[in-house]
Amino acid sequence: MNARLQDRLALHLPPESGDSRRRQVGPVALHDAAVRRFNAVLAQLDPNAPPVSADQVVTLARWLQDQPRDQAVAVLSERLGRAEQLRRMLNDSDWDVCVDTRERARMLISYLQEVNDLIPDDLPLVGHLDDALLVELSWSAFADQAQDYGDYCRYRAAERPRGTPAERRLAWETACLAEAALIQQRRQVRGRHYAMAPALPDRFRIV
Repeated sequence: MNARLQDRLALHLPPESGDSRRRQVGPVALHDAAVRRFNAVLAQLDPNAPPVSADQVVTLARWLQDQPRDQAVAVLSERLGRAEQLRRMLNDSDWDVCVDTRERARMLISYLQEVNDLIPDDLPLVGHLDDALLVELSWSAFADQAQDYGDYCRYRAAERPRGTPAERRLAWETACLAEAALIQQRRQVRGRHYAMAPALPDRFRIV
């Protein structure tokens, strides 16, 4: 994803405003219990993620509603697409997911499947904002695994490796190592100091 597209699809948690009493997202009030549950799930997904307040969610919802509709939909769809990739990863027999990552991914997907969570899903446009925000704030816990899985899927589609799942993953890992070695070799060639080459002999001598 290029930098311009990243900026267009950015979803940043806003700072707290001066009015911490704001709790309305359209016709829906964000209750303290729902906010606490959201933060509890977030902390289990990524202990380093910042907690969220109702005020921040209200600010983000208003920002989203001010965007052109196609851009607002794209912002939400990008995060929900990441969650869908996690779902495919969990269900792919070729891919070995460690127990901890599997449990956290299932927890994230389970929250996204709830209809009446922090913001009810049937609320127009902003109904999936809390889902997208949960993905955004916890994604660092899944990013490396998801990137590797995406690379493997592209390799599998292009090369169609044969054998057992373990053998297909090994073929992918071998291809990755070969590519990394090639990149390292090219860097070494570009970084070679040609000034250290032997000086050319003099062709002319002044007598």
